[in-house]
Amino acid sequence: MNAGRCPGCPPPRAGEGAALLIVLLAMVLALSAALMSTLAGSNLEIERQRKSFEALAQAKQALIAWSVMQGDLWPPMEIDKNGVEKPTYRRPGVLPCPDTNFFGDSNSGNASGSCSAGGGTSIGRLPWKSLRIGEDSARDAHGEVLWYALSDGFRGNTSLNAAAINSDSKGTLLLYAANGSTLLTPPGEELAAIIFAPGAPLPGQDRTTALPNAAASYLEAFDGKNNASAAGPFIAGPVKDASGDRVVNDLVIGISARELIAVVEKRALKEAQNALSQFAALPNPASPAGANCVSPVSNIKSASLALCASDGATCAGRLPEDRLEPYVAPWFIQNGWGRVMIYALNDGVSCTDTLKAGGKTPRYLLFAPGAARAGQRRPSSLLADYLDDPANTDGWSGNLDFAAPEPDSNDQLRTMP
Repeated sequence: MNAGRCPGCPPPRAGEGAALLIVLLAMVLALSAALMSTLAGSNLEIERQRKSFEALAQAKQALIAWSVMQGDLWPPMEIDKNGVEKPTYRRPGVLPCPDTNFFGDSNSGNASGSCSAGGGTSIGRLPWKSLRIGEDSARDAHGEVLWYALSDGFRGNTSLNAAAINSDSKGTLLLYAANGSTLLTPPGEELAAIIFAPGAPLPGQDRTTALPNAAASYLEAFDGKNNASAAGPFIAGPVKDASGDRVVNDLVIGISARELIAVVEKRALKEAQNALSQFAALPNPASPAGANCVSPVSNIKSASLALCASDGATCAGRLPEDRLEPYVAPWFIQNGWGRVMIYALNDGVSCTDTLKAGGKTPRYLLFAPGAARAGQRRPSSLLADYLDDPANTDGWSGNLDFAAPEPDSNDQLRTMP
């Protein structure tokens, strides 16, 4: 009796074992191919997201850079599409209007002039020509031009926004995470602008025939959030519904009022330092609660703006706009930068050497306070509504020993030895 063979069992037919191996090998190859296809698709999606986020980041940098460079002339003149020369009243901090020109016409890619959409904001394509970036840099990984929404307070000079842009300016745009409930922009972190990579069209979006210029043909809405609405609130994709279907594929990146103002403040601080360098005897600060020092500028075009004035009895207060006016660019005065900056003096005469900054004795110090945090109310006569570090919030009460800003502080400090 042969070992390993059951009694009465027929002998194996020739090739049966080889056929079984071939079937098993085919199954393994099929499963491997499916897995590789899934992995390839996943890798492709990851690569597309990477490219789209890269385009979004470049667009964000371009918008901030454009904003900071505005305002060298006051008011610079420009020719509108009707050939009429008009003042722009540009100033650092303003952002360009979105491109709402019909896609493909001669003005496509340029910022639209009015930013007049309702809801407190405007929405359209990224104005890549106005930003001086290449069109390819303004497209996502699917080849779509980026979209862009703008908060009212950071528009150019329009009937909807003639108010100052300075450290007190606030964003209004709200952004939610993909779960629809987590607010990515809590109080104090609202956005000045938001940029969208629209991705490939989803079912129902027509980008070629009937609605090639409509925001809803590119941006989606879900769970009470609407990326195609000028006022939002907005949601960060990708988002899937309960059935697992993708309902939002917009990738987004925001520009918070805080981060925009932080960069613009660097330019405003430099403007103030250059002005103070013109004085042989430094001017006294303005009183923290002086006339015109605790009031916002509601109209930057005002020809008779009442100034926050130097006070000979004040050693720590605000920048004296009346004394700096001859030495600064008009945008600095017209946007109320003096009244949002903290200025303390050591002139050795009326203001003695009790002024300290980080243990040293400067001739003066300047603080730019950054955008208001949650709980800070501006304008205000309280220093705690401007400076973040508790060691500095008594500086208007006579304690002139200031500390350098902590790492998580909004505040930016400049001193003159």
